[in-house]
Amino acid sequence: MNRIVVVAALGQLVGLLGWIDPLFIALALAAPLITGGIASARRIPLVLVSVLWFSAGINMLWTDWVVNREDVLFHLALSVLMPVLAGSGYGLVALVTRRRARIVN
Repeated sequence: MNRIVVVAALGQLVGLLGWIDPLFIALALAAPLITGGIASARRIPLVLVSVLWFSAGINMLWTDWVVNREDVLFHLALSVLMPVLAGSGYGLVALVTRRRARIVN
């Protein structure tokens, strides 16, 4: 449980990077895929990666709502999409490593 709380807090910090416009697209689309793949390779539980990206999306949602009062539905959808992308990266690496292990054995 402590790990999930720490990862959720880290997600709040990662979400603040969304305010840096040149980083936003890479942060929202590429970073979840990459971190999901790295987590799979290092055998980090998928739930931790999903919580990280959901928390980052929620941070983007509430900070944009407080500052601009707009894009709430966009950030809500992004809060769901980023964990899905992280899960896709996680699953892809898990699938490739499983197949590679079968070929070697």
